[in-house]
Amino acid sequence: MKINLSRILFLLCSPLFLMAQEEMTLEKAISIGLENNYNIKIAETNIAIAENNDSWAVAGSGVTVDLNGSFNNNIIENNNPASFIRGAFYSGSLGAALDANWVVYNGGRIAVSKEILEKAVDQQKLNKLSDIQDLLREIYQNYYAVIYQQAQESVLSSILETSRDRLAYEQTKKEFGSSNSFNLLQFENAIVTDSINVISQSQAINIAQRQLYSSLELIGPQNYKFTESLSVYDETIDAEALKQTLSEENFTLKSLAMLANVNRLNTKITKSNRKPTLRLNGALGFTENAFKIFDDNPNTGDPFPLQLGNQINLGINALFNWRLYDGGARNIELQNAKLQEEIDQLSILQAQAQLNDQLDILISNYNNQLNLLQLTENQVSLARRNIEMTEDRFKAGLVTSLDFRAVQNQFLQAASARINAIYSLIQTKIEIDYLVGVFGE
Repeated sequence: MKINLSRILFLLCSPLFLMAQEEMTLEKAISIGLENNYNIKIAETNIAIAENNDSWAVAGSGVTVDLNGSFNNNIIENNNPASFIRGAFYSGSLGAALDANWVVYNGGRIAVSKEILEKAVDQQKLNKLSDIQDLLREIYQNYYAVIYQQAQESVLSSILETSRDRLAYEQTKKEFGSSNSFNLLQFENAIVTDSINVISQSQAINIAQRQLYSSLELIGPQNYKFTESLSVYDETIDAEALKQTLSEENFTLKSLAMLANVNRLNTKITKSNRKPTLRLNGALGFTENAFKIFDDNPNTGDPFPLQLGNQINLGINALFNWRLYDGGARNIELQNAKLQEEIDQLSILQAQAQLNDQLDILISNYNNQLNLLQLTENQVSLARRNIEMTEDRFKAGLVTSLDFRAVQNQFLQAASARINAIYSLIQTKIEIDYLVGVFGE
């Protein structure tokens, strides 16, 4: 089956087709991604849970009140000759009680527990920001992958158009007897090869778009157009400023600092275990009792009646506890907690050094890629001049169709190298922004 690429391109560029398409920009992709992402929605729910837990009640402060009820029934056969009551009898009770407990003082553990709950809220908020940062990185990478593949297709399409122009020119020459079938065959073969490359590149664009839509949680076929061109700004990288930003905004360092803060609070709890505790307990209860002997009264010969009685009790109690000695276990726990704080600080310093090394490598790569881009710009300029000169020489019959094709391939390689250099710069800048923690700013 013969594929009419011109017809396909015409349909793709027709006003009717374009009217049905909505433009996809980077800002729009970010907006859709932030709205649809499930990880962010889960993170928001986790924040709500942590905020619900951030209360004095959960921390252990406040009074607890319990309502207790009991209903007891017992039938007893007592054959003990020394017992005051012998024989079979029934004993039962129905009661209810209110018990209240209040931890007046426990060495400051309640206040520290409240601080830990507050840190849990901060941790969940940090997790959400980290998820957003990860999502932005993914969107940036996938979005520019689409733009990159489109730029490659543009180069391939320009090569195809040049091959078509040369074939038309060669056909005209043949009509006047100044060309031959061999030259026509070379250009026809070049058109087939270029057409295959364009179609393959269109498939690469489609794959890149699907990857972007997947990261945006867009389900089903989409009909967006991407109009942005692949380009970079002339930006100077300030290494010292980036390192300062990294130390303040990097999410790895923030997470380690958060963990260090929680461990410092754990040290406070360990210290509070060495202090006394004081609890108050109050109780109000009512009990109705029943008692009946199944034998007859030996004095009257009548059955013993059911005896009822009740009891009301009210009490307030205080419990004081202070463990004076435990064999040194609490001292060991405190020493371990302080050592853990030292480990936390060392971990932060280690991570800081490693992240700075990563940043240095990325900055070095970025500067090298800038130099490479400048070289590829020069290479493209030379290749374009070469193809223009070769075209003139080809028309004058000074070079063959194979020579012209070789120059075409040189231009294709140079243009592709330039696109790769730009794309590498964009990807490296994305990694720099992600590393320092201010992605997209």
